[in-house]
Amino acid sequence: MEQSFWFERWSEGRIGFHEQGGNRRLHEHWQAFVSRYGPKPASSPGRVLVPLCGKSTDLRWLAARGHEVVGVEFIEAAAEAFFRESGVEPERTQEAGAIRYRHRAISILVADFFALPELTVGSIDLIYDRAALVAVAPERRAQYLEQLARLSQPQAGLFLVTFEHDSGSGPPFSIADTPQLLSSHFDSVERIAEHDILEAEPRFRERGASSMLEVVWFARRLATPAPAT
Repeated sequence: MEQSFWFERWSEGRIGFHEQGGNRRLHEHWQAFVSRYGPKPASSPGRVLVPLCGKSTDLRWLAARGHEVVGVEFIEAAAEAFFRESGVEPERTQEAGAIRYRHRAISILVADFFALPELTVGSIDLIYDRAALVAVAPERRAQYLEQLARLSQPQAGLFLVTFEHDSGSGPPFSIADTPQLLSSHFDSVERIAEHDILEAEPRFRERGASSMLEVVWFARRLATPAPAT
């Protein structure tokens, strides 16, 4: 989606995608994910990239488990809200291609994700994508995944949550071909779990959906990412 769409959503407070209590699928499956895809040997829990993070409380949940967390978000008000609602005062610095808000193990880079330099992000061992790929317009998915691969280390683990629905619109967009979509940059793609959430999400029924699955995927970044096109 165009950035103007998201600026409008945030300015109007229409952020129904924000989960106040954090994502249940993250809580249910993260430990199994880290056991299989985390750094080896497990000398540290690893650095986690959270693209298009908004003000997600998942950042705090991940940091509480020992991870250094790097979120990316182009709306500065979302980064400010995250730290304000966390009750802490972050350090704000200007870096190449981004403004960094940081407090202890959590950083949020305010930047255009698609233009973010690798040097600014640093070494990434794990990726947590709950509401990013499904928010990207279908015609930009390949570009998004290419950048995701570029910003992560070879063999980095990907924890991905997608949706499969029949409302015919988005965001969140329905993704029916996840393994094929990921194949240029990730392998070992596994469909870990799926959950029917239609009854719990009346807003999707209002948009005409008669089915709504939330799907959890694990994958691993290819040792050599596909070349830029």
